[in-house]
Amino acid sequence: MCGILVYIGDRDPYEVICNGLKAVEYRGYDSVGVYAGKIFKKVGDVDSFLKNLDRNLSMPIIAHTRWATHGKVEDKNAHPHEYGDVILVHNGTVDLPPFPNLKSDTDSERIAAYLDNMEGSFLDRLKNLNLNGTYALVIFYKKDKDKLYFAKKDTPLIIGIGNNEMFLSSDIAAFIDYTTKYIRLEDGDYGYITKNEYKIYNKGMEVKREIKEYDKKQDAKKGNFPHFMLKEIHDQLELLPEIISQKIPEDVFDILKNNRIDVIAAGSSYNAGLFIKYLTNYDLSVYISSEYSYLMRNPEYLLAISQSGETLDTIKAVKLAKSKGAKIISITNYLGSTLASLSDFIIPLGVGIEKGVAATKTFFSTILVGYKLINKINIEKIRAAILEGMNKNVEVIDQDSKIFFLGKGINYPIALEGALKFKELVYCHAEGLPAGEMKHGPLSLFDKQAYVLFIKSEDSIYNYEEIKARGARVNLIDFSNEYSQISTLVYFQRLAYHNAVYRNQDPDKPRFLAKSVTVE
Repeated sequence: MCGILVYIGDRDPYEVICNGLKAVEYRGYDSVGVYAGKIFKKVGDVDSFLKNLDRNLSMPIIAHTRWATHGKVEDKNAHPHEYGDVILVHNGTVDLPPFPNLKSDTDSERIAAYLDNMEGSFLDRLKNLNLNGTYALVIFYKKDKDKLYFAKKDTPLIIGIGNNEMFLSSDIAAFIDYTTKYIRLEDGDYGYITKNEYKIYNKGMEVKREIKEYDKKQDAKKGNFPHFMLKEIHDQLELLPEIISQKIPEDVFDILKNNRIDVIAAGSSYNAGLFIKYLTNYDLSVYISSEYSYLMRNPEYLLAISQSGETLDTIKAVKLAKSKGAKIISITNYLGSTLASLSDFIIPLGVGIEKGVAATKTFFSTILVGYKLINKINIEKIRAAILEGMNKNVEVIDQDSKIFFLGKGINYPIALEGALKFKELVYCHAEGLPAGEMKHGPLSLFDKQAYVLFIKSEDSIYNYEEIKARGARVNLIDFSNEYSQISTLVYFQRLAYHNAVYRNQDPDKPRFLAKSVTVE
């Protein structure tokens, strides 16, 4: 959600901007902006922005893709923002009072004004920064033109370390074509980069952070597929041996099996957590991350699921649980993420970069964690189940239909995920429900305008007949293999993908959504 790309070095500025912005646009955005000697910013997509970008650019480069939080989707609200001697980009949200002569409606420009009005050296200003909210900030200070300053709290920010060049970004993908060495900044860190060095401070003291090396084998390429999402659906088959090879720490087996565990997650990760509860029958209580603070039970152990490892709602819930003494087990695809750094135990997903905003292979790998926990892994049968889901014919669903995904027991979380995929990609209202709940209200909706995707199970046949009797159109999902939920999942992913493409909608970048949700 929002993307930052910052560069100081000798490369062609336009090339770095093109590669960096294209690399982070999958995170979700509505406008684009660059400072490279002067500010250029515009509502719209990256390709249109780059086509019209002035090629007369200078160092340093500060580029940004914005996903609107404060202020409408308008040119004036795009980043960078300039106030006095400060030019900055910002990911996150903060609470600040208005300042005179603001040109936008954003909280980000207020930060620029706040910093410009502070006194002392710019490092001292960052040390004394007292903002209520979350932020990843990169700042060009006109009185100190050889440095780019940064500050971070609760929102990811990474330093890329090259040969006589430096990067700052919200995502490794922005600079991975140029360097594989990086530092993931921690909360409270601030400092600066120049062409040849970086300095990191926290609470007034210079600190050292570990330099890590990114494995470029994780790079995402579309190959011959028209969209990343379709490729990533097929990756579930191609990457199956790699996914299965990801190990669950031995201690985690015993912890999850023998303790009462709170599980927190959001979106598809929540559906996956619910699936693991049904599959394992462990003592798991599954919560939506943003609701957890209202329901927290002070657990000894917390299982947090986030494919990006940066989901802010989940990170905040993890920090709350840690403050109460909980040990953290995480399921994530990014071992260098904020969530991973907060965890006592990590279960890696191991599927490489997922570029499509809608989770596919990360969800699949997460539910396979459940099968590993109960020692129910048969690679050939899982492969066959995936192929069954790949081969079932998908149909285009009338956009005016009332769309329902229904399942009972362990099929219910798969119904939720199917409905979520359809909403994300097709922009149709779709509802996932337990099949047994029909007569407690929803049955009144099941007339001839209803289209129902009904996941068959032995105990749901009466619910199926009830719906048919009301005249609803019913697509009976009846995979009879041992891993039928996997077949159904793959089919639902394909159904959403093909319906989106039929309507000329981009399945990789659905409107208003972001891959990594780093604001509340």
